[in-house]
Amino acid sequence: MAPATLDLVTHSGAPPRSPALHLPGAGEMTYAELAGLVDEVARSLRHDNKALVLCAGDRDLPTLLAYLAALRLGHAVAFLPASAEVLAAYRPEFVVPAPGAGPDPTGSGYRLIGESPCGTKIFRRHSGHPADDVDEQTALLLATSGTTGSPKAVRLSYAGVADNADAVIEVLGITAAERAPTTLPITHAYGLSVLNTHLRAGATVVLDDRSPLALATWDRLARTGATSFAAVPTTYAAFGPAHVNLLGRTAIRTMTQSGARLGDELTMRLVRMMEQRGGRFFPMYGQTEATSRIACLHPADLPDRLGSVGPAVPGGTITIGPAPAHHRAVPGEGAVLYRGPGVMLGYATCRADLARGAEVDVLDTGDLGYLRDGYLYLTGRTKRIVKVLGVRTSLDDLERVVEHPDHPAAVVCGADDVVHLVGAGDPAVHERQRGLLAEALGVPVRHVLFRPVDHLPRTPGGKVDYRALAGIVDDREVRWS
Repeated sequence: MAPATLDLVTHSGAPPRSPALHLPGAGEMTYAELAGLVDEVARSLRHDNKALVLCAGDRDLPTLLAYLAALRLGHAVAFLPASAEVLAAYRPEFVVPAPGAGPDPTGSGYRLIGESPCGTKIFRRHSGHPADDVDEQTALLLATSGTTGSPKAVRLSYAGVADNADAVIEVLGITAAERAPTTLPITHAYGLSVLNTHLRAGATVVLDDRSPLALATWDRLARTGATSFAAVPTTYAAFGPAHVNLLGRTAIRTMTQSGARLGDELTMRLVRMMEQRGGRFFPMYGQTEATSRIACLHPADLPDRLGSVGPAVPGGTITIGPAPAHHRAVPGEGAVLYRGPGVMLGYATCRADLARGAEVDVLDTGDLGYLRDGYLYLTGRTKRIVKVLGVRTSLDDLERVVEHPDHPAAVVCGADDVVHLVGAGDPAVHERQRGLLAEALGVPVRHVLFRPVDHLPRTPGGKVDYRALAGIVDDREVRWS
């Protein structure tokens, strides 16, 4: 059987003369021009066996060329940092460092084999014999939002990447006329999905690595004719009048959101904003372990389905398993299980894991939720179920009690039956939230402690970093109010 490959550049949906990329300061590049550059990089990545290509950059042309060339050759691509720890764990045959930055892999047994087009530096491992130990279906290794910098990664298949991209193209109605900016890291599932879906549809990708909140970014979106915008909740929560004014100068008609819960008030604010423009706002739900998207809510379902993340993407199936023991579940609530396009092969922490094939059929997402008429409503994470004064409760439920778009707050559990409210807004508002939490828990207010912070720590995927928060509330030097 021939090894799996994926060509996102030369296919029937991408006419050679159509624009593929819009580059900062360099204008447009057609699919034919992009294919020529990918061919040149592919010549440097040829290997006797299926190889692992580690790409340490993000949203830059050299990284994009290496990624597209590796997929065309049937190699596996790891979007992981080129640290000594990661290189030792996975021993990639090729390393493509981030342009102009990052560690030099020569000290880990690699040599520079030349500079390909557009400054694409490629290092090749010169020790050991060519290996034949990477499962032929493996296409990608992506870090989860909680494992950035660690060797742990999700193994994704060629079929999963292609099928999940096709499902997203269908549900969003992506056509070759679209122009999508890279407002999210392509080293993470959501941002990579934007890239894959638009190239697979023959659309144009506006390559940019600036913050999606930078006013210069919005100026470029207007100048390049961007038609869509993808972001995580923290980005949308930070939208100000200047962003709304700049949005009015753009051709953006589609906005998508994923990464964490957005909140009902902000969701409807964005829905109305896009409706006034004749556009659409799509709340979405996904995980790296599912390649990208699991569910998507169509704007036509709002506000009737407010709070839902929608039905499963085409080809997928969502079911609800048993809730955690002794959890006080809402009717029908349980573990969210997913079967469909993009379910991961499994996890990996080292090179030996790459020889393994598919190990997952039904994905346990780790989320809690329920279904209503096929629409998924998420209620929290199984790991966020705790016991306070003998009563099991969901910290995610408590966060919804104090939800306020202009005063972000998170709830974590400490020792000695204490719940901690960590807030980055007006202390007076958070003090009122503290009382609401105590009332919701049915405990004296002394069991809810408040810790002000300048900002809530976030993972690279935009979610609240609860590990970092646990470290904050565990600081024995803190004096609680």
